[in-house]
Amino acid sequence: MIADHTHVQTGQIRTDFVQFTNQSGLKLAACVDHIGDLRTRPWVLIAPKYGETKKGNLPLAYHLAANGLNVLRFDHTNHVGESEGETIDFALPGAVADITACLDYLTDTHDVKEVIMVANSLSARCALRAAANDPRISKFISVAGVVNLFATMREIYQEDFFSQYQQGRRFGVTNFLGLEVQGDAFLESAIAAQLHDLAGTLADIRKLRVPFICFFAERDAWVRRDEVEQAIAVNDGARLVVVSAALHEVRENPRAAEQLFREIIWSCLYDEPCPAAGSDRLRQPEKRSVLEENRRERERMRCSEMPAESETDFWSGYLKKYTILERSSDYQEYLALLARYCRPVPSGAVVLDAGCGNGLFGHWMLHEAAQSKSSAPPTEPLVYVGLDLTQRGLTDAMTKHLEVRRPTARNVPPGVQYSMIDFDLLENGSLTGQLPFADGTFDLICCSLVLSYLKRPEALLRELYRVLKPGGTFVTSSMKPHCDFSVIYRDSLTQQVTPSEIEAGRDLLRAAGKIKLKEEVGRYAFFSPTELSGLVIEAGFNLRETQQSLGDQAVVVKAVK
Repeated sequence: MIADHTHVQTGQIRTDFVQFTNQSGLKLAACVDHIGDLRTRPWVLIAPKYGETKKGNLPLAYHLAANGLNVLRFDHTNHVGESEGETIDFALPGAVADITACLDYLTDTHDVKEVIMVANSLSARCALRAAANDPRISKFISVAGVVNLFATMREIYQEDFFSQYQQGRRFGVTNFLGLEVQGDAFLESAIAAQLHDLAGTLADIRKLRVPFICFFAERDAWVRRDEVEQAIAVNDGARLVVVSAALHEVRENPRAAEQLFREIIWSCLYDEPCPAAGSDRLRQPEKRSVLEENRRERERMRCSEMPAESETDFWSGYLKKYTILERSSDYQEYLALLARYCRPVPSGAVVLDAGCGNGLFGHWMLHEAAQSKSSAPPTEPLVYVGLDLTQRGLTDAMTKHLEVRRPTARNVPPGVQYSMIDFDLLENGSLTGQLPFADGTFDLICCSLVLSYLKRPEALLRELYRVLKPGGTFVTSSMKPHCDFSVIYRDSLTQQVTPSEIEAGRDLLRAAGKIKLKEEVGRYAFFSPTELSGLVIEAGFNLRETQQSLGDQAVVVKAVK
């Protein structure tokens, strides 16, 4: 066991980076967050969410530490993060064994007799197994926990993987829930350990001899409330807490996340529900200390193994996965909001679509221009310039625009001129050099869901400000932090969709998992309404409107020069 005290941070809350091995001999990487003497305070063990790392639990850990608790958060082996092993070998029984290894570390190193266990989503299923069998876990707290993996995967993929495997189908290397794993080994080990269905969950909950607090996200698309209630009913020591207005990714709703943090902290400190005035007694960590530790861990994680795929290759592939999203009402509403923010488009306007992707916005905008109720015919042609880093995007965009212009199309915008330019906005994650346009070229600029993927979004914003005419309109957007596509995806599948569209939807969710991991290690940064508005104002624009859209998962800003 190794304690690297070079990672102890200054300030009231300290973080020690530690390493220890599991029974398979693989090394786990973990962080211990604490104040003062480790021997005098209770311990909380936080498991990482499936597809995420220990850094995702940093804010919660610092809140717990600020209230006098020691916290151990770790990365699973054969998983993302700094622990050893390959993700292709990940299996649920191995995740259970990692939790046992953490308990062994606390026992051997700190003489810990009791630990409070906190886990989220699929990790909560593994933590439940550990809590049912290891008496060192004195309390178990589940957050949006999966109680029936069989049903959850069927809901997500519209396919029954477990039954198909039992009937003889073999999967090989397969992407399950965002990670490439040995599909047959993953399914077989989950079935053999009875970690895959509701019956196994009920059996584990019946074995629990400790308090069990189950936080259920009210709008969870992947976990059914009736199954959670059925699970809670089999144990007299279990308590259900509904987190209002929360999706499966509870953190996407700041208000719900704040409620959840209060409830978790209180549940770790006391054996009773949090009273209405209870939060007044809870302490908050210094925001600066959380941000500083987040930056340090992000920098260290950047050194860990990441996919070798280039940004151009990633986004070229990503654009292929939009088929199902195009049909969703949430995405149509998002495009309609962009179009509304862009109106009115004056006659002869020169429009820049910065990061045009596969042309959905440009197609929509030109369609909207065709539907304009203005009685006066345009005196000059509209000039549309699409800018993107991928040839795939430019080709798709041009195809969509040609569809608008085809002779059989109705209400075709007259005299539209097109220009498609291959320009790598994401070269090395940052804008390199100036945009290939003169000052004040454009009447309207739209930059949809691009800024988050740049190392220096402010550089692109300054360039967009430069090439916009005085009085011109600027519209931009970003996914918000901890965005959750589950409801958008589920609503899309309620329509009549083809098998290829279902597969495109699955691919989109898999790609979203990669994007979230890149966000966690700091390669991408999603912005809240306040953050995105601040970036736009700092670039020189005058803010006009801000609104959330795309199933409430994106922030859209309108500004003028």
